[in-house]
Amino acid sequence: MNELFIFFVGSFVSLFSIVDPLLAVPVFVSLTEKFSPEKRVEIASQASWYVFWVLVVFFIAGGLILRFFGISLEGLRIAGGLMIIGSAVEMLEKKSKLLPKEQEESESKDDIAFSPLAMPILSGPGAIAVMIGMTTDAKSWMHYPVILIVVILVSVLSYVFLRLAHIISSRMGEATMNSFNRIMGFLLLCIGVQYIVNGVMPLLKTAFHG
Repeated sequence: MNELFIFFVGSFVSLFSIVDPLLAVPVFVSLTEKFSPEKRVEIASQASWYVFWVLVVFFIAGGLILRFFGISLEGLRIAGGLMIIGSAVEMLEKKSKLLPKEQEESESKDDIAFSPLAMPILSGPGAIAVMIGMTTDAKSWMHYPVILIVVILVSVLSYVFLRLAHIISSRMGEATMNSFNRIMGFLLLCIGVQYIVNGVMPLLKTAFHG
């Protein structure tokens, strides 16, 4: 049970840090200003469901994708670590997850739940890489329900943050939100580096002792 709890905590921190629904709050607020409160709740709910299903798809098919393309576990960890580090650097530098052109296009759309909210803001390439990494790190069947619980928790928290986005934005203020995102960015940076270490070490052992 202790090992499962450690796996749960590590998986939750990894996935929640990369999804980071707080970072989506200002984007959600700016894109939903023209909508009614009821419509905002609907968009938040839809976006959270999309996040859940995107993560579940790669939870189920992650291993098949690796085998189909002949990608090694070490290669996935290194590539995933680089993507996570890239996301972490953007968070530390307070960069938006949307480019100005993407922001402008999104503001003119009526349906923003899947794009850009669910993808790429919440469940983007970094989250997908973490998801596949978690499934490949599972050492027994008992780890899979734990991963599914983590996905559910992160999806529910995404809904809570989006549902309360306007309140969070007005109460926390930009400085507090930036501070929180910097903390999450640092955690994400550590996770990305560890992913790369976990990918490189087996290759080095094979090279020197193989």
